[in-house]
Amino acid sequence: MKSLDVVKEKLASAPILVFRKWDVEFHVHVDASCIVLGMVLTQDGGEGLDHPIVFASCRLSKVEKKYSTNEHEGLAMVYALHKYRHYLLGGHFKMYRNHSTLKYLVNKLVFVGGGPHMQVALIIPRI
Repeated sequence: MKSLDVVKEKLASAPILVFRKWDVEFHVHVDASCIVLGMVLTQDGGEGLDHPIVFASCRLSKVEKKYSTNEHEGLAMVYALHKYRHYLLGGHFKMYRNHSTLKYLVNKLVFVGGGPHMQVALIIPRI
């Protein structure tokens, strides 16, 4: 249990977590598994390293767990845009994801099943 406390302390202490700077571009990192979505809002710390500002995660519902990998990653992007909209609206930001096939889907309007929120998942990143 002591090692978990150390990790918590390191994640919540400087220079790991930093305050946002409105004049610096935001970076949104997203990842998805078949159980949970994870995202981190970061900014460049000056040394070429991204410093986290906010961490977030979202547990998938029973229905969402049945989605494909592409749909999980798309849902993570939509959730991140919704969660961090207060930071991202009105400025430039970059979104990073580790699922390479989505880079082709982001530039195309593709109908996917799963309800209206997944249809939006492939349209919003094009903005």
